[in-house]
Amino acid sequence: MASRSLFTGEDGASFGNRRKPVQGELDITPMIDVTFLLLIFFMVSSTMQGKPDLDVPVAEHAIGVDSLGAAVITIFAAESVAESPRIVLGDVQGDEAELADVRPYVEEKTRGGIRKFVIKAEGDVPHGIVEEVARAITSVEGAQMFMGVGDRPQE
Repeated sequence: MASRSLFTGEDGASFGNRRKPVQGELDITPMIDVTFLLLIFFMVSSTMQGKPDLDVPVAEHAIGVDSLGAAVITIFAAESVAESPRIVLGDVQGDEAELADVRPYVEEKTRGGIRKFVIKAEGDVPHGIVEEVARAITSVEGAQMFMGVGDRPQE
């Protein structure tokens, strides 16, 4: 009787040998490695895009408002003389609206329990537009209007 080694199978092949890939089979391990390296590269080299900064006026005297319990209406300055300022129902991002859409938006939010409304307007927005939006907010019973301002520069 022939002696068998502990490291060979019944067919005589050793357990340590790897099976050789069949002709035409593709080893995708290097492709996965490259994919993860590219993913890591783009995660490290990209910058996170937050909300775009608004050029709001600087505060002289201000009392803070909890932004979690308030709805924000943003007014962007016109990009050209032919255009009018853009009104966005939200904090920089949201649905674009006309002045006539502000009051229904405020009414809907007050029914939902939100009573504080913050107007964020860029410094180049004409005062008349800001005043009209403020009037639309305050025309709804129970709604409080606040103005979004920038921090005072450190002296």
